[in-house]
Amino acid sequence: MKRQKPNIKCGKCGYYWHTKSKLRMVTCPSCNQKIRNTQQRQYLIENFAYQKRGIIGLEAAIVLIAFVIIAAAFSFMVVNQGLYATERGKTIIQEGLKQASTPLTIDGTAFMRTTPDGTKVDLIVIPVKAFGVKYVPAGRNQTVVVLRVGERAWANAYLGVLYVGYPNGASYNATSLTYDPTGKEFDDFVGFQLANQTMTGQPCSVYVNETYSNGHSKGLVTGVVLAIVNSNGDEALDTGEKGFLLVGLAPDAAASARTQINIEIRLETSATLSIELTVPASMPANNYVPVA
Repeated sequence: MKRQKPNIKCGKCGYYWHTKSKLRMVTCPSCNQKIRNTQQRQYLIENFAYQKRGIIGLEAAIVLIAFVIIAAAFSFMVVNQGLYATERGKTIIQEGLKQASTPLTIDGTAFMRTTPDGTKVDLIVIPVKAFGVKYVPAGRNQTVVVLRVGERAWANAYLGVLYVGYPNGASYNATSLTYDPTGKEFDDFVGFQLANQTMTGQPCSVYVNETYSNGHSKGLVTGVVLAIVNSNGDEALDTGEKGFLLVGLAPDAAASARTQINIEIRLETSATLSIELTVPASMPANNYVPVA
């Protein structure tokens, strides 16, 4: 067996020997005297250093974990801000496109109705539909129609959606149903009139259907109403529905030949739909004349 190097010396007899004892006092093999174990101090120092290394490693791990948590939080914040910016940009683009375009478009040929004597036009029918949206709000407080006939102009001639109504003496009563012109001739409903009360006698201010002949004899109203085909009962033009803009002209506003008519339809947060029509120079009496 290899002899180990002495690591302790007796302070009384001067004897050197090797010990592995961790006790505070050890016995000298030469003089049998108790002396202080100097190796215990070395052991304590080494043990403390070992424990210190463990503490340093633990501190390093804690710092590393803290950095990882901070980095994860920062990454989440960056990703969240990126998603928010993307979503916000998408919303702004959609709003911009919505304001730059109109969801209402002309769907077919417009017609002008001539008076019984054939000298003027007192009614215009314009087919429209919703485009690119689920529905177009058409309530009286959600739509503005600027009307210009020759040298006269009206700031807001829109009178709302056409309702079902019935004559009540000299006035009209309105129901809660929007008028559906499916299967009807234009002359059956285009002479719209104001109803000032409901069927139960409650005051109201909506326009109801009336025949052209009765409306013409009583005096047409200068204004614009919307009759919705296949309506679901609300004041909106849905994608699957068709609409007819009825532009009525009172006797003092009826348009003569070659008169320029401008109609601007302004919806909520969208571009204006502008329609320009010119009354033909020659027109048959009491008839519907198609116009481009």
